[in-house]
Amino acid sequence: MKKQVSMVVILAALLMPVVAVANPLVSVRVVAEKEVTTVLKSGERVKKRVAVTKISPDDVIFYTVHYVNSGDTAATNAVVEDPIPSGTVYLPGSAYGDGAEITFSIDGGKTFKKPSLFTYEVTLPNGKTENRVASPEEYTTVRWVIDKIDAGAKGSVGFCVKVRKQ
Repeated sequence: MKKQVSMVVILAALLMPVVAVANPLVSVRVVAEKEVTTVLKSGERVKKRVAVTKISPDDVIFYTVHYVNSGDTAATNAVVEDPIPSGTVYLPGSAYGDGAEITFSIDGGKTFKKPSLFTYEVTLPNGKTENRVASPEEYTTVRWVIDKIDAGAKGSVGFCVKVRKQ
């Protein structure tokens, strides 16, 4: 009888539904590069991107955010944010990201809007208020909302800035 009870417990345990925890796991890596021109022995000029080690005024810096979903389910509406470094200005139209909605912040990442909708209110010295359209020089953060990143999928988003003259 003892053997039968043990077998029943084992069979019951085997027949119980197994609950697997499935989660997306998205990680990011940011790369900062600038374009340099190299002259080959043939005299041909070749442009390539190299890691940023030193910057000078007017340098254009390319920021690429590489992402990968190493989880076992798709990530939906994944949010990637990257601040625009101080001392630089966002280059209009340079943000990219397939399958992503791209928005910008002018308040350090508290609120985000598309450039065409980016207005804000200022109070003038006479007390009246005025609506203004935010310019790329005022952008502080770039945000991408990526519709879907399948399990095992990877991709990249990015933007460019120009180093301000001091």
